[in-house]
Amino acid sequence: VHTDTAHAKARIGTIDSESKEIYDIVKTAQQKTLDALKNGMSGMALDAVARDYITAKGHGAHFGHGLGHGVGLEIHENPYARRDSKDMLPSGMTITVEPGIYVEGKCGVRIEDCCVVTDDGYLNLASTTKELITI
Repeated sequence: VHTDTAHAKARIGTIDSESKEIYDIVKTAQQKTLDALKNGMSGMALDAVARDYITAKGHGAHFGHGLGHGVGLEIHENPYARRDSKDMLPSGMTITVEPGIYVEGKCGVRIEDCCVVTDDGYLNLASTTKELITI
C-alpha cells in the first residue's frame, strides 16, 4: 500500500481497516481478471472484469487507468486492456494485469502481474506473494 505523501504523511507499520479493505478489493479484482483471461478475448472485456468488480465495491471512480497493456519491444504497447480498447488478446501475447484503486489523501493500491496468454488461460511470469505485508 502506497500512501500519497503529497496529501498524507507516509507511515510504516499497521494500516487502517479502510486501506486493508482497498487492498483486498484490488487483490480480488486481479484474481477474477486472471481467472477470466483467455485466448481471443478482447482487452475491453478483460478490463471490464476488474472494473465491474471494483465499481461494485464502491471504488469505480478511483480506478482511473486501464487494466493493462502489451509488453514487447516497448514496455507499453498493443494490445491494451482498457475501457475503449478494440484490441484482441491472442494466444502468445504478453500483457500486464494491473488493477488499482487510488483514493486521494488516503492510499493507492496496484497489484500487477505480467502474463502470457495461452490457448487455455495464461502463464503468469510473476511469482511473488500477493499477501499484504506491512513493515
